[in-house]
Amino acid sequence: MRLKALALCLMAGWGTSAAAQDSTQTLMQALKQVPQSVLTAPEAIQIFFLDVQAWRALEKTGPTADGMRRLSIAQAITPLQSIGYGLAKWSDSAKIPFDELSYFAGFGQSPGNVTYWGLKDKDAAAKLADRLKQGDFTTVNGDVAGLMANGEPNKPDMTKATGQDPWRGTMGMPTFVLPLDAALVQASSPAGMKALAQTTPSVADSEMVAAAVAGLKEAVPSGSGQIVQAAIVSPVFGLQGVDPAEVLSSSPGDMEAAKQKLQALAASSSRGIPPYFGGIIADVQVKNAPAVVISLSYSDCSTAKQAVDGIGAAWTQSMASAVQVDVAGRTVQAGKLCAAVVSIAAPKAENAGNPILAQIMNRYMQRDSTVLQIGSAK
Repeated sequence: MRLKALALCLMAGWGTSAAAQDSTQTLMQALKQVPQSVLTAPEAIQIFFLDVQAWRALEKTGPTADGMRRLSIAQAITPLQSIGYGLAKWSDSAKIPFDELSYFAGFGQSPGNVTYWGLKDKDAAAKLADRLKQGDFTTVNGDVAGLMANGEPNKPDMTKATGQDPWRGTMGMPTFVLPLDAALVQASSPAGMKALAQTTPSVADSEMVAAAVAGLKEAVPSGSGQIVQAAIVSPVFGLQGVDPAEVLSSSPGDMEAAKQKLQALAASSSRGIPPYFGGIIADVQVKNAPAVVISLSYSDCSTAKQAVDGIGAAWTQSMASAVQVDVAGRTVQAGKLCAAVVSIAAPKAENAGNPILAQIMNRYMQRDSTVLQIGSAK
C-alpha cells in the first residue's frame, strides 16, 4: 500500500475541466429533490444513492453475484430489495425497464422510509405515473395534488406479497407515489408527502453537502470516472456510543452550533480525525477500476488537512488487506468551507465488485467507524 499526500494538481485526473461533464451531476439531481430537513435526522447515513446507469455499465449483459454484492449502500433502498428475482421480473412489476431509470435515492428507516425514482426527464416520470394508474394505483384525494396509491395505509394485501413487486415489497404493503419533476417519490403512507413536495431548500442547497460534493467532483474525473453509489453521512458515523440528538443541530445551516457540539464530543475520544460537519462516502469506478472516495466538510483547510492525514493513517493501520490500494488525499476549498478528500483505489478490477467499499461497509455494519472515527488526537 502506498500513502500519498498530494498537493493541488499533482495527481493526474484530479483536476477538472470547465468543458467536461460534471461527474456529480446525477447525484446532485437526486439531492435537489430531497428536503434539507432530512439532514437533521439522527442517522449515521442520512441518504442512500445509486446511479442506475453507472451500475449497469459495469455489466451490460446483466448483473453477476459480484455486481449484486457491490450494492452494499443501495441495498437499503426498498424497491431495490426485489431485484434479486431478476431485472426482467423487476421491470415487469415496476412498469418500467430497469435500464430506463437514472437513479434511486432514499432516506429513513422502515416502515417510514422514502424512495426517489429518478428518470431522464419530467415527461418520462409522467409516463411512468400514467402506467401505474393503468394498473392498481388510484388518485388519493387531499391537499397533495397528483398523489396516488395502490391501497390504504398499513393495510397489506397478502395476495400480492410475492416480494417481486418494488411497489409492494415482501409483505404486500401499499405504496403512495407522488410525481415530482423528473422523479417519483415513493412512501408507505401519505403522511409527510406535502412536506416532501416542497424541495426548497434542498439537501443540495446545504453548504456542508455542497462542500463535500465539490471535493467528490475533484476526485472523480468526469472523462474516466463514474459515481456508482453514495452515502451522505452525518458526524454520527464517526462517533460511537453517543446520543445522535447531541450531535445534529435542529437547523442544518447552523454550522457554528454544530461545530461547538462536535468539538465537545470529540474531546471525549482520544483517537480519531477532527470532527466534521458531514460528508459523502462514494463508491466509484475510475479507469475501469473500483475505488472509494471519502469527502468530508470542514470549516477550514488546515483542519481538513489533518483529517486527510488521519484517514490515510487509519486505513494503513487497521484496514489493510489482501487488496492492494493507492491512498491519495487533498483538500478542496469550497466557498466558506473546505473538503477533506481521500481516494482509495484498487489498481485494477478483478470483477464487478468493489472490495474496498465492502471493507468499509462491513466495518460499518459491525459498528466500527475506524476510518472516519472522530477524536481529539491522532
